[in-house]
Amino acid sequence: MKRKEIVLIKETKQNEFVKKIMDAIAPFLGLRAGERVAIKINLSGSKEIYANTHYETVESLIDYLRERFSVGSITVIEGSDGAYFSSKSTWEIFYKFKYKEVELHGAQLGDLDELPHEHELTVETISGPRQVHFCRFPADYLISVVPPKTHNIFPVSLSIPNLVGFIRPEERVLMFGASAQEMKRINFFQSDKYFQLVQFANRNFVSLLKEITPSLVLIDGLYGMEGKGPIKGSPVFHGFAVASEDAVAADALATHVMGFHPDDVPYLELAFRQGLGNNRWQNVIGVDPQQVKFPYRPHPLFQRQRKHRESHGRPAGRPERRPPQSPEEDPAPPKE
Repeated sequence: MKRKEIVLIKETKQNEFVKKIMDAIAPFLGLRAGERVAIKINLSGSKEIYANTHYETVESLIDYLRERFSVGSITVIEGSDGAYFSSKSTWEIFYKFKYKEVELHGAQLGDLDELPHEHELTVETISGPRQVHFCRFPADYLISVVPPKTHNIFPVSLSIPNLVGFIRPEERVLMFGASAQEMKRINFFQSDKYFQLVQFANRNFVSLLKEITPSLVLIDGLYGMEGKGPIKGSPVFHGFAVASEDAVAADALATHVMGFHPDDVPYLELAFRQGLGNNRWQNVIGVDPQQVKFPYRPHPLFQRQRKHRESHGRPAGRPERRPPQSPEEDPAPPKE
């Protein structure tokens, strides 16, 4: 598998954030002048600002792409879970979180919920295989911009779970292994069915990653969310960013920076085994991950997530509190 470059920066100033990470990754990108770019954001919260991709980051990214790469068109896209579960439209969530203003920077907005969801994907659920439907957006280069968050199914929610916005709204919950009605009957803290959800969700999102692969991932860690993410957690002022054209490597490095072990995130290993990316990183450009790492408070279900890992015959990793010990298992020193 060909290694793609990965960049990690430390930055706490919003007005310097995007330029710094993009200047570092730009020489290695496959983006070409005139191409159509789609920026997939994450608006999973209908009112929780720290659950969502920050507008200022996207605004700065649009300006950078137009000035540096002379792209043909830029569309900011989303199918918002926050909208669906609050009986609102994605357009309403766009406007609530200032995204209408991207049009002032020469970009457009695209509601994925309005596109035809004409492609099918078979997913695993507790009641057997089901079909979900997803859309594709007509773009040459897809950028996923997400904040780092904890999650009640995955230890972390990063770029790969962000793909759920391409699924038909009423079917998104099936990606996590059960229907909406079945979810309401499962006690996540006590029922063994929770372990099935963890297993199925990881497999389902890897299947979706095969169908929709981001061209570039930007983990916007200026702020993150810990505890009861991906919606009800607490904000973390962290001040980091990860960028790579390898979505798996980007998620793995961000997982490490958040204080968790990539082995605690099964979709990373599954994706690696299926040739979709690397779940370990090498020669990080920028800062040493150890200088940026800040342990997030895990979701209250984290120990159950780890128990699932142990029950499948593989030792679970632990939230990391010390420097890596094995060069075969952890990253090489960064290169400046």
